[in-house]
Amino acid sequence: MERLPPEKSDSTSSYTFGNFKVEKDFFTLLDPPSPELLKRLTKFKLCTAADLRRCRRRVKKLARGIPAFDSVWIDALVQAQKITPFQARTLDSGTPERLVVGPYLLVSELGQSHKSSTYVAKAPESTELCALKITKPQSENLNQIQQNFQNLLKRLQGLQHPSLILPRTIKQLPQQFVIISRYGPSTTVAELLIRRGRFPVQVVLAIGAQLLDALATLEKRNVIHGDIRPWNVRLATDGTAALVDTGLEPILSPELTIHSSLPPRCYDGIAPELIGTGQHPNSQSDLYALGCLLWELLAGRPPFTTGDPLAKLACHQTKTVPDIRSWAPETPTAIAEALVKFIAPDPQQRPANMQEAKKLWPAQPQSARKPLLKFHASFQNQTPRAHVDLTSGKTGRLPLIAALIFVLSGLSLTLLDEGARSQLLKITSQVSFDPQTVTENKSTPSDAHTASPSATEQISRQLLPPPDENGIIQLDSLTPYESTKITTVGPLTIRGVSDAPAIIHIEDEAFSVVAEQLHLENVILVSQTSNPQSPTIPAQERQPASLLNVTAQSLTLKSCFFAQLNDESDSGTQINRSAIYWKPIDAQQRTGCHLEIHNTVFAVAEHAIYLTHTPQNLALNNCLNITSHSTLFFEQPPEVDQQISISLKHLTLRKSGPLLLFHWLDEKTIPGAIQIESQDCVFDLAQSPLIQVLGSKPPENWLSSVDLAGEGSVASSDIRIAGWQSTVKQPLEELNTTSMLIEGLSTGKFRYAAPLSLAPADSVITEAQVPRKSALPPGIQAERFPDFLSRLQSLEN
Repeated sequence: MERLPPEKSDSTSSYTFGNFKVEKDFFTLLDPPSPELLKRLTKFKLCTAADLRRCRRRVKKLARGIPAFDSVWIDALVQAQKITPFQARTLDSGTPERLVVGPYLLVSELGQSHKSSTYVAKAPESTELCALKITKPQSENLNQIQQNFQNLLKRLQGLQHPSLILPRTIKQLPQQFVIISRYGPSTTVAELLIRRGRFPVQVVLAIGAQLLDALATLEKRNVIHGDIRPWNVRLATDGTAALVDTGLEPILSPELTIHSSLPPRCYDGIAPELIGTGQHPNSQSDLYALGCLLWELLAGRPPFTTGDPLAKLACHQTKTVPDIRSWAPETPTAIAEALVKFIAPDPQQRPANMQEAKKLWPAQPQSARKPLLKFHASFQNQTPRAHVDLTSGKTGRLPLIAALIFVLSGLSLTLLDEGARSQLLKITSQVSFDPQTVTENKSTPSDAHTASPSATEQISRQLLPPPDENGIIQLDSLTPYESTKITTVGPLTIRGVSDAPAIIHIEDEAFSVVAEQLHLENVILVSQTSNPQSPTIPAQERQPASLLNVTAQSLTLKSCFFAQLNDESDSGTQINRSAIYWKPIDAQQRTGCHLEIHNTVFAVAEHAIYLTHTPQNLALNNCLNITSHSTLFFEQPPEVDQQISISLKHLTLRKSGPLLLFHWLDEKTIPGAIQIESQDCVFDLAQSPLIQVLGSKPPENWLSSVDLAGEGSVASSDIRIAGWQSTVKQPLEELNTTSMLIEGLSTGKFRYAAPLSLAPADSVITEAQVPRKSALPPGIQAERFPDFLSRLQSLEN
């Protein structure tokens, strides 16, 4: 890679390229981008000179003492979201000119096949995005193909249909063609099949109605789609299923050619009359392909599952696709009979045209958008809150106070901070609590001799219901639920009622969920047992004790409450729990790992969130953590090629351990970048630093990779920023933070609304002797939390 000329003896050296003036000052010793990279950035209009200047701090952090090569500048531009990861990879490759196709700038990659590549591109002199496909035809007669493309564009001129993404421009390049189409954010049904499995009947009914209407519209223009496959049907956020690559395949490959090297999925939905006959695709073959597609969506698998491409073609040619009810028994008769006619081996037995096929399908496109809209939203974990009318009478404050004191009395036994322990014991000593009131009228004579002296063990519990067809478990607020283990394909939503959150009672084992995405809303998780791990499990194989054990790529919590209610009557050895134990399904796919937590309270003895791996993003919004050992515990620091973005808004840490606690295994570990954005937070820690390392001592300069922007956030006057302990019994050593970038964090005195308790309103800041830009207090906003404590009193009713 070409570098700049050697530095002159003066304090700065500079050169000008185009509109960029690049300087290297002797304070930072920061190498500017090479002339080649600057030329590419300006030629492709990827960023401005101001963008590069704003990236210098990121480059300095990423370089960490090594020369700032072009790859470092490119990584910084990606972090600043000035270029996409796809653009970064292409810039760093040996062929950066591939970023531009004619006047179009490629933004990201949509997909690839054996004969084409599709990208999201930006139109020239416009912010509009489009889909750009580069394909190479099988025929060498490019002029004839170009003529056929122009005829296709003429037949499609003026056509608009929500379920058709049509080519708008087709340009011929040497040996290949560029096809420009409309672009809209969407997901292929092939991807959704992998994520969820077979689709609900109502969803397939809606997709079939929309696609049949689209194909009937094409038929009026004498256009054959010719390539109806799961990856060519995209589901948009507005509830529209759309066909892409309309009319292209019959021109690029007018006759079916058989290649044993192609993946078997390329031969799903091939009409028998096209195999080895030289016939061209027509409406009958499109209908057969559509029938196979709908069959696959209902069954969750193709009609013929052989892994041999040639054997799959032979199945389509010699066998009849089985009745869908043999694989999806819930399929209505009308749909099953329509599919039998669509996938008939003899084209004469199929409907004569798309209009007749529409009449056989038991749904209309006008009513199809709503179920698809809901179905697509379920993959994004966007679910509306449900409300119930609680008819129970208004309760007095005494039972609520009793339940609260019971919670605090048990919790105080697990606190690591002696000051918080003394404070809570002082509170609980003021009110007596009779555990007999909890079990009154809860046991029958037949089981009285086996009753445990523990009060709340006698509460009746119900089993969690299974997920519905959209992957949603709706919980009521009448009776607590037993913890269990749930494993599902695709996303899972577990949702209680906003006015009265559901309670899940944790006993020996944590509530365990394995799903691609987990959304937990309006749920209280509480535990009172002292030994959550089975003694038969070897110690080295046990996972850290927790209330919620999640294996998922992304996790979203809204309005949840985690508390460990340790029972004083249990004489067993106390084992402290974390609130959440999280690990990803695929640790290699870091870009898809996100944790987002809103309006949630943590009151556990161990860590609020235990992380086995480093997610890409982690956000805490309006959360309260009291007395926990740490808020975010990392089993290992981010690796050198990783970075984590932590967003904190209206977070209050009251008498808790550090915000970040890292388990450092090797003192030679070079960690990745950590960016913390803290807005209107309160850090009131129990003799702990804000960032702490446990284990091997980290490198001296590791804090240079940590940025803390604390706009509007406040901390106690005696707070320490970073510290290290070899073990929990060793004294804490404060770390040098001169290389760490800290902005906006204020320190001073502040006052809470009331002494420490589980009531979020008691942890609201009423007075802060620190400079503030806003008249609103920092920390949590109590009005946004559900009434968790009123629900806790149900444990004694």
